[in-house]
Amino acid sequence: MFTEKKIVKAISWLIQLYSPEDYSAYDEEEIGKNDGLCLPEVSMAVRDGMRTIYQYEVHGNCKYSFNYCGKELFNQRGCRIHTEMDTGISDFTTITYNTELWLLEDMTFATVRCVHMVMAKERYKYQTEYRAFVKKVESRKDLLFSPEDLIGDMEEMCMPQWEQMATIYEL
Repeated sequence: MFTEKKIVKAISWLIQLYSPEDYSAYDEEEIGKNDGLCLPEVSMAVRDGMRTIYQYEVHGNCKYSFNYCGKELFNQRGCRIHTEMDTGISDFTTITYNTELWLLEDMTFATVRCVHMVMAKERYKYQTEYRAFVKKVESRKDLLFSPEDLIGDMEEMCMPQWEQMATIYEL
């Protein structure tokens, strides 16, 4: 399940996949252990962000819209650790094609592709998401983004804690 020790171990493993050459500007003294992340806070944010991951989801608040969740993508919950937009189109409808990194309940990482579409006007919103599993992360070559972006997203996950807006869990 979700224990701080397991989450910290998983995040530490992920960070250690990167070498100093992967960073645009690496200074070990400035960055420090775990690339400057406070892993207990990250583990709390991960616990709060765990949810069921569906292959297809529809959500809306329009008069005739409905909420729908298709089949589970994995047979376990997960927390999206990082997302990176590959392509995006914006107008009345915003469509993005993203690469996502998920930490799963068994403490493994998975790379997922997501097509996300949002139609919004005034207070009405209708969105769909379609996700497809790409592969499990087993080595550095499976990570499709920079360590700085990954660390930035994990720090952003902790913002509600830093602003005293987050749920506190006993892990």
